[in-house]
Amino acid sequence: MTRSMTRWTVAGCSALAALGAAAVFDVAPATADTLPISTASDPLGDTFKSNTPAYRDFVRGQLTRTAGGDYTLLMEVAEAVPASPPRHSQASNEMWWFWVFDLDPTVRPKGYPWHESGTQNPDWGRPPEFVVCVSWDGTRFAGTAIDRRPILTGGEAILTPVPFRINGTIIEADLASELLGAVAPFTWGPFTMDWSGPVGGEGCHFADYLETGLVSNP
Repeated sequence: MTRSMTRWTVAGCSALAALGAAAVFDVAPATADTLPISTASDPLGDTFKSNTPAYRDFVRGQLTRTAGGDYTLLMEVAEAVPASPPRHSQASNEMWWFWVFDLDPTVRPKGYPWHESGTQNPDWGRPPEFVVCVSWDGTRFAGTAIDRRPILTGGEAILTPVPFRINGTIIEADLASELLGAVAPFTWGPFTMDWSGPVGGEGCHFADYLETGLVSNP
């Protein structure tokens, strides 16, 4: 079954029985002549909670730069993503499969999508200046780029819809180079997170994080 859509950190806060058809979404054709940049791997079964669904347990991430300079982000999870993932207490609002970009290790934006008041050090903020996520809100999947850099100068994060694809155990998102802009070498990594409250508020729960730390991007 194929469905199409056009709409649209950091360590933190067992496979299920068959849940129906696996999700297959294609919102943009794959780009030809791509050049892999870097990859990351993560152990199987290392989620924060033992009963976390296997489609929230990522085992591989990849950042690819196309011949045109754009980026393709890939995440492989341990089990095919269902077409309609069931909600649970920690993910009563949204589920995220996402990639973070730490563009400048000397800064830590404090704000969206996280709410810091409930953390041990609310004034610290969180390192990634840029996030790309594929989310499920109980009704539909969406792909979003979150530019957190304006927060550093008193502004608000900028949200932009991005193309994404889900095919069995593979989740991908496309990031246009103009959204990220000209950046120095950075680090990146894949994560999964559940939201039991509104995005931007309290109630975020990390499902799986990259044990090795973020990956360098030369």
